[in-house]
Formats: sequence, structure tokens, C-alpha cells
Amino acid sequence: MNIRRLLALTVAVVSVLSIISLSSSLPARIEPVFANLSDPTTPFVPAGSFINSTWFCPGVPSGSAGFGGSVVVANPTDSALFGKLTVFTDATDTPEVAQDFEVPARDSAHFDLPAIQQTGTFLSALVEVIGGGGIVEQLAVSPTGQAVAACSNSPSSNWYFADGFTLEGSTESLVITNPFPVDAIVNVALATKGGERSPLRLQGYPVAGHSISVITDVELAKDELVIGIAVTTARGRVVVGRAQTFPAAAGRNGFTMNLGAPALGDQYFFADGESGPGIAERYSIYNGSDRDAVVVVAFFGVSVDPSFTNNVEFTVDKGSVLTFNTSDPEFEGLPVGRHGVVLSSNELAIVVERALTRPAGDLVATSVVLGSPGAQTSTRWSMAIGLEAPADNALVVLNIDTTDALVTVKAVGAGGEVTIPGLEAVTVVAGGVATINITDSSALGKPLIVESTQRIYVERSLPRGADLAGRSGSFALRG
Repeated sequence: MNIRRLLALTVAVVSVLSIISLSSSLPARIEPVFANLSDPTTPFVPAGSFINSTWFCPGVPSGSAGFGGSVVVANPTDSALFGKLTVFTDATDTPEVAQDFEVPARDSAHFDLPAIQQTGTFLSALVEVIGGGGIVEQLAVSPTGQAVAACSNSPSSNWYFADGFTLEGSTESLVITNPFPVDAIVNVALATKGGERSPLRLQGYPVAGHSISVITDVELAKDELVIGIAVTTARGRVVVGRAQTFPAAAGRNGFTMNLGAPALGDQYFFADGESGPGIAERYSIYNGSDRDAVVVVAFFGVSVDPSFTNNVEFTVDKGSVLTFNTSDPEFEGLPVGRHGVVLSSNELAIVVERALTRPAGDLVATSVVLGSPGAQTSTRWSMAIGLEAPADNALVVLNIDTTDALVTVKAVGAGGEVTIPGLEAVTVVAGGVATINITDSSALGKPLIVESTQRIYVERSLPRGADLAGRSGSFALRG
């Protein structure tokens, strides 16, 4: 080898080694994403130290008389909260609207979304709190009622619903928010009594960046007794809510707007079950997996009755949805009155929703609630949205432990978390259910906190509008 070739080879080797050395010294590429506090799960109140806490709200109807909604940011801490609110719309070629906000210590702020973003039939919000902290929920309003919904702590690649219903003029809309600047692509699968299907028009469905796409029952399935839905992204992550309207002719009545489940689970709890004259209590189990699941249904807070078997078992085929009513023959002997329910599966495969229809004046009122996963129980539950007027049985508490629980209810005000008079130590028996009246004026119009000596679940049963009879159900936020 001559000197010239040797020098060239030496230079080339040195160059390669220099590039390798430089590459190894560079930091790994980090893709920019929103704050992701945990794996997708049911919403919770972040505790501890966070650089930011981020909340993704499922959406509210807008654009017509009687429709609207707001996002409520509650600050139970001793320092002011600062952050940014961004409102997205389904209106074509309409950019998001963003504004900074401040919530004083021990106070709350209400943001009227249609007043901020004035175009679109649905609006949704992204709330970013600097330094973490705060409690965020949304209130959706329609002429047939209003509904409180949790806001997710994270977008997800998967969203599930179990209790779709489009009989007798009932309507259903999926509200899909893409909070990122890059377009997302989603696929929608449906499960009805007729089987599983994936409509071609809902495969590769685009959701533009920083916007909302709405899929109505016209595209989903009309005249169905039950619809299970899976929304899976082929690209990106999204937030999916569902709006439902029930005319009285359907045997249901009212309006619901709730967040989907961001993952399949194996156990779901409900606190606010009830059986009795005029009450219809339906549970829908959607198996979104590729394997069959055995689900066992058990009740809390019911008296022992030889005629009642408190462990009813169902098999839910893969990709299917199964419904039952507590008035079905399998539950003969279920005592009249309040009860809690747990549905447990042998597979991490299901999502469960409860549709509870109760008498309301001359009509009925229906509320659809997603169950709370078994791993998400807590001794502390928080609510940014409480009551504006006194109401009996406003909170329903389920104690899943084998020891009686002492429950304290507090309101967040100028003095911090202050115990509501008469609610210092409410006893909820082991494995039992108790309802709590919120009637003291010191609790009205304020965020609420429920603390317990045992593990509990807390549901709200709030009036669904000043001029409407009946209640709307929703879980409080754990933490």
C-alpha cells in the first residue's frame, strides 16, 4: 500500500470514529408531547409535584339555543393557580382559541366555552395548569338536561363505550378531539345485537390537528337497543366523548355527555344502583378484546335473602356487547332500594356502563355512567362541580371494605377545606351504601371533598337543570 492510499484510509477511519463519538455524546431525540401523568386510566386529581398538570375535556354542545357548557377549574390550595385554556371546535377551518387564566387560592373559575369559541356544534377544552394542582371538570348543557363529566389527564390511542342507544329517535354522537397539531387517523368498530362490524366509512377516519370531528348515529347505527364502540387510532392520540339525547318516547329521557374509557379492564364498581317501582337499571358490558370473558355480577348493601343469588355469571363473547337489567329473572329476589354493584371479569377485556332511569315528575330521567375500575378506589374523592341548590341524596358512597367507614364531606372556600356541618362523620357500614344530603348553605356553589377512613367510591346525583325534574349521575374524581 503506497503512502497516499495509507493516508487516505487513515483520514477516513478517523472521520468515522469522530462521527460515532459525536453521535454518542448527543442527547437522545425527545418527541414533543403534552404532559402525560400516567398510563391511560380513569381521571384523577394529581397529587405531589408536577411540572404541569394537563386536562382534556370531552366536549359540550354549542351553536343552538339551549345548548352550551363550561369548564370549571377549582383551586383547593393556598396559592394561586396559573395556566392556559385552549378551546377547540368542529367548525371547518376555524382555529382553536387560547387564553391564559388565574384561579385565586381556595377559589374556582368557570369558563363558558361558547363565549370563548363562538362557532361550531361541539366545543372541547384543553386545560394546562402550570406547576400542577387544581381540579378540572366540565358541565354540558342541553334543553333536555345537563351533565357533569370528568376531564381526562391524558389523550389515548384507544377509547371504549358500552351503552349506546339509538331507539325511538334517541341520538348519539362521538366527539373526537385531536389536541395535537398533526392530523390523527382513527378506526371505529361497533358491536350490536346483530354482531360486530367495522363500517368502511369509519376506517381511516381523519381528525385534523387542533380540532374536533363528530361522528353521529347516522354514521354509527340507527335504531339499535345497544351499541358497543371502540375507537382506535392508526396515527396519533385523541380524546373521545359521547353525547346522547333520549326523547321520552324511548323509555328513556334526558341528556348525557361523558368521557369514554381509555383502556379495557377486568373490574368495575358502581355506587348508585337502585331497584324499585318505575326504575330501570341496565348494565352494558362490551368485550373489546379478541377473547371471550366470563363476568360475575355482585351487589353491595343488600340484605341476605335465600331467594337471591348474589353472584350471577355471564359469558361475553369477544367483540360483542351484553346487556342485562336488574329486573331480569337472574336477579329475582334483589331487594328494593339502593345498592352498589361490582362486575368482575377473568380477562382484562371489558368496559361496563350503567344506564339508570328513574321517575322524574310526569316523565323519567336517564343517566349513563361509566364504571370506576377496581384499581382506582380511594379514601379521598374531589369535585370541582358541586351543587347550586340544596338536594337530598346528592352523594352516594359505596364502602367496599370489611370495616365500617367514617366519611367526612368538606366544602372548599375562603377558609380552605371546611367540614360541612352535620357531615363530620357519616357512617357507611362495611360493604354498604349510604346517601348524603347536601343542604347546608355553606356547601352550595363550592367544590366538594369527600374523605373516608376506608376505601370508597363516590357518585354524584345532581339535579339535571333548574326547570327539569330528575337527576344526572357522575363519579367524583379520586384524589
